[in-house]
Amino acid sequence: MTDTLTLNGSERIAVQKSGPGRFEVQATYQPRGERPPMHVHPAHTEEFTVLSGVLRVDCAGSVRDYRAGESFDIASGVAHRMWNGGDEPATVRWISAPAARVESFFRAMDALHRAGTTSLLSKAGVLREYKDVMRPSSAVTRLLVNVLGALRPAPPTVLAPAGQEAL
Repeated sequence: MTDTLTLNGSERIAVQKSGPGRFEVQATYQPRGERPPMHVHPAHTEEFTVLSGVLRVDCAGSVRDYRAGESFDIASGVAHRMWNGGDEPATVRWISAPAARVESFFRAMDALHRAGTTSLLSKAGVLREYKDVMRPSSAVTRLLVNVLGALRPAPPTVLAPAGQEAL
């Protein structure tokens, strides 16, 4: 059985492989989806292959649409964000390496959605706890995350289901 996690209202991931060196998912971005803030990953790289639909990527200030069959990489420390600005779902293969706490971060975001607590205050707690995984690229947003995150700490780490390696 595939484990599916919700990252935001328009983005879901199905875990394919999980381990400390590599975390692989199939992500589905809903049409006209939510645009995440520009962010960086301080310690891991990401590889994407678009399987269907169109994914719009803003990487270091350059915006490009990627279509089925196209691939791209995001180096650690490079500011980026992606979303589906089209009319059909976009599906991508997404690999994070090394994985470290990437899965734990995604599970914490999913826990917020399952609990119905997706406010900025709740997300700030998760982002503050997982700043080694994902950091907003804006200094103002990082400050906001640190202040609000201190008011509402992240929920306890959620472990992977039986049969999957927890990070």
